[in-house]
Amino acid sequence: MIFVRLLNKTRYAILGVLLDGPATGYEIKALMGRSTVYFWRESDSTIYPMLKVLAREGKVLSEIVYVGKKKKEVFSITEMGQIEFQGWFDSPTREETPRNEFLLKLFFATDRIEMVRLFQERLEKVEKIHTEYKKIEERLESITDSPRRTVRLKALRYGLAHLESEIKWLNNEKDK
Repeated sequence: MIFVRLLNKTRYAILGVLLDGPATGYEIKALMGRSTVYFWRESDSTIYPMLKVLAREGKVLSEIVYVGKKKKEVFSITEMGQIEFQGWFDSPTREETPRNEFLLKLFFATDRIEMVRLFQERLEKVEKIHTEYKKIEERLESITDSPRRTVRLKALRYGLAHLESEIKWLNNEKDK
């Protein structure tokens, strides 16, 4: 029997962010909060410990810098970190089971009133997210100097397509 060790994907999210340049843990968290949070959430409680692990493994370098009297720890990806990231990036994407609380509640709904309430609640949330994505799309379209602009727009538009499909489905199903 072969056992495959499942690595915590937090490491790849961090290494990927550091491909764009050195950053503090706070800057990594802030960037993820403006970008990957819509499809990949990381918290302080996962980012900071993983940065320490990656530093111990030699995948990132840590440097203490002072801005005035304030001490900051800045991380940069090493060649070993780049190799690990590229190995993960080139490997097939594993199957995932998404977690969706709306679907879980819908599965357990027992009558039409509960179902309609769930549909309306979900529709409001999805429409709000759709509005946020459209604002991000506008912002990304205005950026001309980013080498990853095109692929980030594609990732965003993938999310928009899913949201638009869900909005259409929710509107059609809630009245049935």
